Parts: sequence; C-alpha cells; structure tokens
Amino acid sequence: MSQALLQGCLVGPQAGFSGRASPRPHLQQSSASFSGCTHSFQSCRQQSRRQRSMSLTIQNALTRKVKEQTVEKLEKAFQESAVVYGMRFKNLSVKQMTSFRQTLPPGAKTYVCKNTLLRVAAEKQGWETIIPATKGENAWVFCSEDCIADSVKAYHDFEKKLLEKYPKEKRKDMHPTAISGAVMEPNQFLDMAAFKKLEKMPTKLEMIATIARLLNQVPTKLAVSIKQVPTKLAYGVKALADGDDNKDAVVSDIFPKPAAAAAE
Repeated sequence: MSQALLQGCLVGPQAGFSGRASPRPHLQQSSASFSGCTHSFQSCRQQSRRQRSMSLTIQNALTRKVKEQTVEKLEKAFQESAVVYGMRFKNLSVKQMTSFRQTLPPGAKTYVCKNTLLRVAAEKQGWETIIPATKGENAWVFCSEDCIADSVKAYHDFEKKLLEKYPKEKRKDMHPTAISGAVMEPNQFLDMAAFKKLEKMPTKLEMIATIARLLNQVPTKLAVSIKQVPTKLAYGVKALADGDDNKDAVVSDIFPKPAAAAAE
C-alpha cells in the first residue's frame, strides 16, 4: 500500500507540473495581456507613421506656398525696378547688413532669397541677363528710377566703411563684400565701371527739369528767329506796294542788286 500511495503522490505533482492537460489560469491571462500590448504597440506605430506622413505633407505644402509667394514678390520688384544688383554678404554680420539696409533710399528694396527663386522670377519678367550672377550668397537690391544714384552710392559708402578697419596699404587687396552682378533695364548687364558711374546718374525729376529747361530755351530762340523773318518780309511787301504806283518799275528796280552783283 505504501508503494501505491507513493506512486499516487508522484503522479499528482508530475501531472500538474507538466501543464499539458490543464495549463495554469494565470499563465493564460499573462499571455493574453502580452498579446494585447503587442497589438496596442503596433497600432501606436502605425498611427505615428500616419501623423508623420501628414506632417510632412503639410510642411511641403507650406514650403511650396512660401516659395510661390516669394517668387510673386520678386516679380513685382522686377516690374518696379530700373536697376537690380546683387551684393555678396558671406563675410558680413547681421548688424552690418541691417546697417546697409538702413542707408538705402526709400525707393530701394532688399531681398535675401534662394538663387533658384530669383532665377524663376527673372525669367518670368524678362531679366534673364542677371541669371549668371545668381551664385553664392547674395542680397539683391532693387532700385526704382528715382533712386538709382542713391542706391549705388549707398553701396560704395558701405564698402568704404567696411574697409576702414584695415590698414590703408592693405585695403586694395581686401574684399569684405563685392557686387556679384548688376543689370539695367532692359537687360543691359553692367560691369563694375558702368555700375560705378550710376552713382552720378541724375534722378528722374532732375532729368525732367533739365529737359524742361532746354525746351524753354528752344522756343525762345525760335521765337526770335521767327520774329525777325516777318519783319523782313513785311518790309519787302511794303516796298513792293509802294512801288506799285509806278507801272513801269520792276522788282529789280525796287530791290536793286548789290554793286558787286551788278558788276558781274
């Protein structure tokens, strides 16, 4: 009997330990919980991917809209400008650039943008000549007809101010900034010599005043000449009228030839 009892005691624990016939309930619950966490984690990952994709789509849309707005602004600037030039600002600080902008006249506008956007706007508005200058980092200055000279002078004064910190003997070799390119409407590319001459270019109002002054002088001289012609003509008509009483007289008798002509 003791042997049978011993076998019974061994069978019970062995059957329960194997877990093949009837697994333990808490293990089933743990397995179900783990499976639920895995499903939840995968769902979170999918949702995160969708959110990132949506965020990129919105960001790309906003970026495209900003680019389109920038091109529109540049197009309008080209339409309102007579001269456009690019200035290198790689070695300049924000403070220096702000100082330069403050020295520009009210009719000038400054834009810092990607070269690709400026090329698009230039091609649309017929300013393709400036495209070779769209390399590197540029600040683009758009000058209207009334402020060409002042805008060019502002750049040259700014350049001189930047060179003041260098010794005089080294200033010729120093280039804290430079002109990448300049174009005058319609599509006339300017070299540095021509660009510098713009500093002495008269404004539109000055040109109108000069033309008006010249026009005022022309009518005065013309009036003097016209006034003299009728005087001589009136004198001749009167002389002919006075000589009309003499039926035998001819025009040569009224206006005799000079002595030299008569001798011939």
